[in-house]
Amino acid sequence: MFSNIYDLLDSKPKNISQLLGEFGEYVYRSYCREQNYECKKVNYLEADVVIFDNTEKHFVDVKTTLSNSGTYRGRKTQKKYDYAYDQVFVTINFIKIYPDDNSLLKKFANLDNEILIENTNEQYQKYLTAPKEKKFITNAQKKREELKKEIIKYFKLKKNLRCRVLVRGPVSENSWKNDKPHNVPGDENTYKKYDYNILINFKYVGVDLEAVKDIYLFETNLIGNKIKLNEPKLNIQKNKNIKYLIDYDDFKKKNSEYYFTNLDSFYNFIETI
Repeated sequence: MFSNIYDLLDSKPKNISQLLGEFGEYVYRSYCREQNYECKKVNYLEADVVIFDNTEKHFVDVKTTLSNSGTYRGRKTQKKYDYAYDQVFVTINFIKIYPDDNSLLKKFANLDNEILIENTNEQYQKYLTAPKEKKFITNAQKKREELKKEIIKYFKLKKNLRCRVLVRGPVSENSWKNDKPHNVPGDENTYKKYDYNILINFKYVGVDLEAVKDIYLFETNLIGNKIKLNEPKLNIQKNKNIKYLIDYDDFKKKNSEYYFTNLDSFYNFIETI
């Protein structure tokens, strides 16, 4: 952690995007609270901040930049769900927030759509000493965890089998080529501890609302044999030391009975194991 903003910007560390992003989100949340909005950190479907306005939740993807002043002009994949894409422009002397058209902060901006926050290093010092904030858990995330526990319990009580359940949301799919989660089955020492490894992909159907898209049931002793594995191709996968990945297309062709598009068919099959 750098002790001041000058050292951070001068050093240009490899993880500067992450460090600046966290700082920008802190500044953004602080400003929201100054305007008497309750807001929290969140990590759900591209959102970084959720703002509570009466009974409504407003999700915001906060974009922090050193170079692009003005309203964010990049991809806005969740705009259809009324997400706001607010940009935080950081300079060594000042910070500007540029609210999106649908942002709750729009009414606080000047005629140039700017919210000026002076003295960047003073803000950075507050960020360094701020208490750690817990992330807000959305209803969709809670339901994912409830489903995981339900399936694990079901396997244990009904079949006396150990299973590991992996859940992936739409962001996981949209971030990787061919819409496939990038790190399954994971570390060999981990997945081999279980009789079955299960991947559940969710689709987004509304604000903070998901439904099951599909389910893959991997019998552990078949992984690497009947269940084909591929070597990673993307640099980001190699950098994360991912050694092998499930070949999903091959799996659906050769192991179609272990692929499901709803929970009912999944549970019905488990009864036959």
